[in-house]
Amino acid sequence: MAGLSVLGAGVVAALAMLVIALGRGPDTDAPQRIRIENEGRQHVAEGSVVEHEANPPASGDHYPTWSRYGVFEEQVNPGYWVHNLEHGAIVLLYACTDDCEQVRSEINRVYGSLPDGAFGEVKLLATPYAEDFGSRFMLIAWNWQEPFDEFDAGRIERFYREFLDRGPERAP
Repeated sequence: MAGLSVLGAGVVAALAMLVIALGRGPDTDAPQRIRIENEGRQHVAEGSVVEHEANPPASGDHYPTWSRYGVFEEQVNPGYWVHNLEHGAIVLLYACTDDCEQVRSEINRVYGSLPDGAFGEVKLLATPYAEDFGSRFMLIAWNWQEPFDEFDAGRIERFYREFLDRGPERAP
């Protein structure tokens, strides 16, 4: 009988650990992942200059219109993509010099393999970013940043899956 209670306690402990693991949110202990202070989510007039405490922003004032998703050659204004973040999208910033075509090609391969979000489309926006952000790439979700220097498709996919549709507003 004592052996059965030890076995039962082990099963209960294993089930509790499984429930905790399954109920866990984003992997906030990932290397170099940074929690960014929430700067609000007010709409401002389209085209106005928007200032944020964090550079690049991970929340804050933004335009009432969001950007379409995809991999862009020209920089998308943060006033648009912060709105995408509010909708639970992921933004991938990239810096490149003479290898931009190759970088975009690698990002496009990853983009093509990502699952759709809750509204039936891949919710990733990849854009070059002219300002120095301290690394070659940066993944951004609402209130989260993850900088890295070497292209890593697995890292992009993990971040995307962890934060997809976790913005404060449920929208496309």
